[in-house]
Amino acid sequence: MRLFKRTGLIAAVAVIAALLLVLSSTSSSGKAYKLNDYRNGAKLPQGHKSPKLPACINNNSTQAETWASLKSKHAHLMADKFTIVVSTFHRPKELKRTLDTLSSLPVPSLHEIVVIWNNFDDETPATYTTQHGVRVRYRKPTRDSLNEKLWPDPTYETQGILLSDDDVYYRPHDLEFVFQSWRKFGQERMTGALSRCTKLNRDGTWKYDFCALTGEEPYSLVLTNLAFTHIGFLDYYFSEDPVIKKIWKSVDKRFNCEDIALNFVSSFLTGAGPLLVRGQDQYVNVNPSVGISQQSGHLDQRSECINEFAEAFQCMPLMDEEARIERGHRHNRWYKTLWDRLLN
Repeated sequence: MRLFKRTGLIAAVAVIAALLLVLSSTSSSGKAYKLNDYRNGAKLPQGHKSPKLPACINNNSTQAETWASLKSKHAHLMADKFTIVVSTFHRPKELKRTLDTLSSLPVPSLHEIVVIWNNFDDETPATYTTQHGVRVRYRKPTRDSLNEKLWPDPTYETQGILLSDDDVYYRPHDLEFVFQSWRKFGQERMTGALSRCTKLNRDGTWKYDFCALTGEEPYSLVLTNLAFTHIGFLDYYFSEDPVIKKIWKSVDKRFNCEDIALNFVSSFLTGAGPLLVRGQDQYVNVNPSVGISQQSGHLDQRSECINEFAEAFQCMPLMDEEARIERGHRHNRWYKTLWDRLLN
């Protein structure tokens, strides 16, 4: 009976994997015109209009000086430790699961966990220390805005900030690897677990989209529901730059797109695309039914944000990236991980 169940599970995984490959080939048929195609002057596909805004100049000295100044400003903060910032809104079960998981194992470089407590009508929980000596404190924003998640809290004590939501997290045994990968390769970039792509519509506008399941196409965004950022990017996001203020207003109006905005900021300042980093095991994304991403028109709004933000910058700063970092020698797509576990 056990052998029969095992065989059945293996067969089910094989069927799912085959379906994913079919979906991947379908989604990647008709190669999309990408950001780097535009940057490199590649010929537009027949019937496509050219984007009205140019790509941002990557070697702009003003941007480089601004980024150098931001790094210098925060050089006194700890470089060998990091802070996890968890945003939550009336999802106590998800938050408890995430905090319990993050506290279940020692993570040598984890300095502090800060919970952005958006439950404005509820009392803010008290600060406590985990069994592994990590302080967990709660901060209630002054207003209901997604921009508040990106506030460079002056009480942060680390340069590295892992932005997350209450329903998604790296597994604790992978956290140290991801942080050290960010230190070595990702401080100039948004570095995280979930990637998204930017493609050109026929009318010359840009479209926010999921990347092909094959993993072969480049990506241009890493979502801030699980991403490392240098605190300097957060600082610039809260600067007096009139471009950023326009973006701020758009994020508040839509109650969406703060993660796209931070990707724009990082690529604009450094001329570098994002970096996808995965641990040995797949990250956890509970993805509850209640959330902004579940609302009607969510993807259309995010496409509008990309075009609106490019208009604000008067150029397109986003960059395509094809590389990613994974821990160990195995690909950790969920069906591969399940397959390995069934066979081991």
